[in-house]
Amino acid sequence: MDALQFTVMKQKNKVLYLYAGSRQKFYEDWKRGLVADTQLLGLNHMAKLGIDAQFIEWSFAEKLRRVSFNLVHIPYIWIIRRFDIVFICAGLPLVFLAKYVLRFKRPKFVIYNTYLTNALKRHPRGIIHFINRKAIKGIDCVVCTARFQEKFLIELGFDRSKIIFRPIGIDAKKFYDESQKNHIKASDTPYIASVGRDPGRDYKTLFEAVRGLPVHVKVATKPYAVAGLDIPPNVEVLYNIPYEEMPVFYNKALFAVVPLRDADDPKGSDTSGQYGFLEPMASGKAVIVSDKETVRDYLIHEKNAFLVKLGDAALLRSAIERLLSDLEIRKELAQEGQKTVMEKFTSERFAQSLAEIFKSI
Repeated sequence: MDALQFTVMKQKNKVLYLYAGSRQKFYEDWKRGLVADTQLLGLNHMAKLGIDAQFIEWSFAEKLRRVSFNLVHIPYIWIIRRFDIVFICAGLPLVFLAKYVLRFKRPKFVIYNTYLTNALKRHPRGIIHFINRKAIKGIDCVVCTARFQEKFLIELGFDRSKIIFRPIGIDAKKFYDESQKNHIKASDTPYIASVGRDPGRDYKTLFEAVRGLPVHVKVATKPYAVAGLDIPPNVEVLYNIPYEEMPVFYNKALFAVVPLRDADDPKGSDTSGQYGFLEPMASGKAVIVSDKETVRDYLIHEKNAFLVKLGDAALLRSAIERLLSDLEIRKELAQEGQKTVMEKFTSERFAQSLAEIFKSI
């Protein structure tokens, strides 16, 4: 390929990432080697894949997050036409303004779908529903990380040619590397880990399941996720574990439990829990996960995970007791789970699939 051809290719693949949450500090920490790259969603791999990708984060725009994470992207409306593609993780109002109000022909929009199902369910009618539907129709590609999202949007009449399923990926190597080290000290108390701060976690059922069990449970979350719940004496809730400490946190755990709410519950994101089980799996830990459509694209019961009926504390307790008592099964699930993630669900694989989408549109 000569220099002119390469220049043209770069111009046709200039991508702007607009994240749902702040990423500036996270990006700096990743460059320093402190954190896994998972939350960059492939940005750091794009250059080697022939994509000129960058992200923008203005401090004054971030203040809008206090009102709604969907509004934080509005200030970028006048610069997005410098790019061929905008990859958004939220911000349907931006798409509505660009495509429906201002009738921009450029850029194309690709959305990382973590919440469209719940957004449409929460607002089945009215002005917000109108804006959401118009914005989704204006998006050039909807990337779903669970097949049920794809099915839901198609059943609502959205263009099936623009809606695709691509499994999420994590920085599996970061968690795998830590799994090869022994961080456990003789004085450490063994514990079960559970991680997740979004409202899609069903900690009520988890607390009912572990109450009275002779094992320590550590839950890494935010205060609102456990507000009003009766926390058992054997449960320790940790509110401020830095993300860079998560690989060691998983490494020291016996196994992980990911309790989820029903898919029809509008709390949390459509795909709550995906990072919550993939990261401990990459760390070489067995996982117990609430059984729902969002996880079946990644997990197979009794092969790489235990899947337990949603909201059933008795069955969850039984699964926990089984893993506590049967070290062999725990090892088998852990090994198969780690293999699954390393082969199928890495951030590199996800970046490759995104790069192919960017080039195709």
